[in-house]
Amino acid sequence: FFLSPVCLGSLRRAASINAEYMGCIELFKEIAENDEDYKTFYGAFSKMIKLGIHEDSKNRKKLAEFLRYHSTKSGEDQVSLKTYVERMKENQKVIYYITGECKEAVENSPFLEALKKRDLEVLYLVDPIDEYAIQQLKDYQGKTMACATKEGLDLGLSEEEKKKAEEEKASFEDLCKKVKDILGKKVEKVVVSDRMVGSPCSL
Repeated sequence: FFLSPVCLGSLRRAASINAEYMGCIELFKEIAENDEDYKTFYGAFSKMIKLGIHEDSKNRKKLAEFLRYHSTKSGEDQVSLKTYVERMKENQKVIYYITGECKEAVENSPFLEALKKRDLEVLYLVDPIDEYAIQQLKDYQGKTMACATKEGLDLGLSEEEKKKAEEEKASFEDLCKKVKDILGKKVEKVVVSDRMVGSPCSL
């Protein structure tokens, strides 16, 4: 088995690039140790980190450690996925998130009402690349990423709560059918949602 000088040169360059890449990850870790320094760094390079998660399957999990998001509980600060998982509810199985154009647009979404009522934290993904990055990441520390606007969202209901919700949906089945008949092709379907608490409806 023989390697040409050109092939050897390519391998050396690849090894050098990989070493530099890993060196960057170590540097990110050092910067992340200081919250103020990392806030400045993340403001400048967050898109590059998210792009790395989208494109680099080998280092995706490592790069996920550097993600930061506003959430329903973070106030003006941002939270890491690690911190989110550390303060999850005991029986919570998923990491909730919602996507939108800006923080102001998503924080008042009716899809958050039931989650807030149950004191479940939701991450705000408001950068256009966020959703693509999260779809590639899929999970973190064994916790699946779950979009708050998707139908069939797991709210962590008890068996008794699930039974009550199903009974409630069944009792409004005729009304939903009537509303669908009135709206016709303007809507795909009309259903009772367990994700809203105060809002009368949502699209």
